[in-house]
Amino acid sequence: MKNEKLPSLKKATKILCFDVESNGLHGEAFAIGAVVSDSSGQIYDEFSGRTEIVGDTDQWVEQNVLPVMESMQITHSSYKHLRDNFWGWFVKAQEQADYVLVMNGYPVEYRFLLQCQEDDMQSRYWEHPFPILDLTSMLLMVGYNQPAKNRLMQEVARSNNLSKHHPLHDAKITILAAFQALLP
Repeated sequence: MKNEKLPSLKKATKILCFDVESNGLHGEAFAIGAVVSDSSGQIYDEFSGRTEIVGDTDQWVEQNVLPVMESMQITHSSYKHLRDNFWGWFVKAQEQADYVLVMNGYPVEYRFLLQCQEDDMQSRYWEHPFPILDLTSMLLMVGYNQPAKNRLMQEVARSNNLSKHHPLHDAKITILAAFQALLP
């Protein structure tokens, strides 16, 4: 059996990154941002969507997430509508990317992907990302402890005028941080 390596992270690598905001760590998702980009910051495709929050709004979300998302309009009539539209975009966008990346994907982003697949498991059975990379784990492997990771993310956000907890901004921050920290 030949030992084949995946392509390394390099300047020409395209990454699809997505971020989901949910009503608390274990609550239902209500917003998603996703982008396909390379190390230069060139955006090849993006998705942004939001629906109403179902139930009482989590206090942490109300204080930390919603103020940043004030300009993000409601674009979908239901959580199911949001999932279906994202999945349609995701399957096509994934073909443009070398990797799919999230920041701390458990539990929010991973649950969201599973729910998207479960909506139509018969046709979506094999459409999931493989591999799906987690930036926090990758940064730990190259020597970033939690404070260093947080400084990296803050610097990337600040230097690119992006806001933490806005899903589209978080996706962009994650990609830019990955390239900054992991390019040889």
